[in-house]
This record gives sequence, structure tokens and C-alpha cells, in this order.
Amino acid sequence: MHDARNLSCATCHSVHNPKSEKSQLKAATIVDTCKSCHTVEVAKQQRVGHMPVREGKMTCTSCHNPHGTVTPSLLKEVSLNNTCFNCHAEKRGPFLWTHPPVSENCANCHDPHGSNHESMLKVAKPRLCQQCHIETRHPTNPYGRDTGSLKYVMGRSCVSCHANIHGSNHPSGFAFTR
Repeated sequence: MHDARNLSCATCHSVHNPKSEKSQLKAATIVDTCKSCHTVEVAKQQRVGHMPVREGKMTCTSCHNPHGTVTPSLLKEVSLNNTCFNCHAEKRGPFLWTHPPVSENCANCHDPHGSNHESMLKVAKPRLCQQCHIETRHPTNPYGRDTGSLKYVMGRSCVSCHANIHGSNHPSGFAFTR
């Protein structure tokens, strides 16, 4: 991908005047090197929910290989889910009951670079759940002045009851409640 955008080795690396201790980078750190082009992703790292890049526990190259991979976003693994499972193995399964968006793509619900919502969710709960799930056959309470259009679930959080939202191995956990 970098080569396709006419970036050469010298865009990031300097043989004669490196600023980093490793990899002969032009900037002091890997994150500083990446942020010269990937400003949006680096800005997301400043949000409340973020990967531990700011804390120094990981870098961009923990997930991405800037020198090339088979994936469009230069992920080290063959899919986004496999990349996430390197650190979040408990979400992998196998589960007796699997929530389809989880097995499809972690980015259906989570923003991998950062979010202002808990657990790096793209949208706050319950709105995230209501993007796919409708209110039929489910108890909900109206919330707000316009009760005709603003309907939110009890306690304003689906995971109050559906706690095992990534998957369940309980025989009666088809609704991800156990």
C-alpha cells in the first residue's frame, strides 16, 4: 500500500541521520513516524477509549506491518478479527451461541483506533444494538419527550441482561444472557 502511494524507504527511514534508537526512523518513535500521514488514526488515540499506544504498551506495528501484507490495511494477520484475537483471545470462542456480527468483523461494533464510548464502541449503547435489533418481541421503555420516535431499552443498556454479547456456551444462552 505504501509503495502504491509512491512512498519509498527514505520516507520513513534515514540511514545517515536516524532519530530513533531502532529501525533507523526519521522520527523518534514508530507512532511519530506513522502520524505524519495517518493523522486521523493518531487523533483517535487521544479519545477516552483507545488502544494502549499512549501508555507505550503497544505501537502501530503491534497490529500493522508497514512493509506490506495481503490485507488492504496492512494488518499482520489475515483478518481484523484474527488481529484482535491476538490480545483478546477470550472473544474468539468457539461458542455454542455466537453473535453473528462478532464472527463477521470486530469493527462492526468497535473502532480499533479509539472512541469516546466505552470499550471503543462506535456508537453508545443502546443505539449500537438498535442499529440491527428492533423492538418487536422485546420489552422497552420510551425515553425522552417524543415517545413515538425515541425508544430505548430498560436501564438504557442491552448488556444489563445480555451480558455475554460476544458469545455464550450456556445451553440456554441463545439470547446471550448466560
